[in-house]
Amino acid sequence: MKWLFLFVVLLNAGFLGWHGFVKDKPKVVQESVYGPPVSEKIHLLSEESANGEQVTHSNVASNESLEEALNRVIDQTVAKSPALLCPRMEMERQEDKKQITQALNDFGWSYKEQEVTGKRPKFWLYIAAPDTPATAAKIVKDLASKSVDSFVINRAEMKNRISLGLYSSQERADQAKQRIQNISGYTVDVYEHMRNVSLQQVDIAQPVSEKDWERFVSRLDLTKMMIKLEKNPC
Repeated sequence: MKWLFLFVVLLNAGFLGWHGFVKDKPKVVQESVYGPPVSEKIHLLSEESANGEQVTHSNVASNESLEEALNRVIDQTVAKSPALLCPRMEMERQEDKKQITQALNDFGWSYKEQEVTGKRPKFWLYIAAPDTPATAAKIVKDLASKSVDSFVINRAEMKNRISLGLYSSQERADQAKQRIQNISGYTVDVYEHMRNVSLQQVDIAQPVSEKDWERFVSRLDLTKMMIKLEKNPC
């Protein structure tokens, strides 16, 4: 009986010791496991998010607003600034250049002149060669009596042709042809060919506005004077 009592006491002591050990054992902290971040769709400014809300980007909107404001200021400045021109005029006849430079002086505009060489179409009026030089001389005399200047060509390939002059435009050549035929009764031919001639160039040496340029050209008939007109921007 004594041994049984001793066994029960030892058994209780062992149970109490085991229970205290388990209760005081520290808990093991579970370390977090690294995983990649969950990706999220990037929305454009014009797209909506998954819940139907409009995606806003305040920084981008601010930058765009600033850019639009700057563009408006630039557009307004350009609109207020008149376009400036530095025209170049090219003509063949000295009398045309004289009229243009006189008009430039009247406006008080500075300009530069230079002479260049270029090919220009020419229109030669003539009467076909008659059979003999004597007949050609008779035609020239008849034309002179009607105030038409002419002369006989003596070169081999054009021998006995009667030259009536050289014109720089088809329009003037046609007018002269019709006039001579009407007063003389002779048939007049026109021969067009290219020829090297001296050309006069006049550069306006200061910027002028479109409005001032229109005022200038209104004083002259440039369509009959000009070979070429360049309205170059300054």
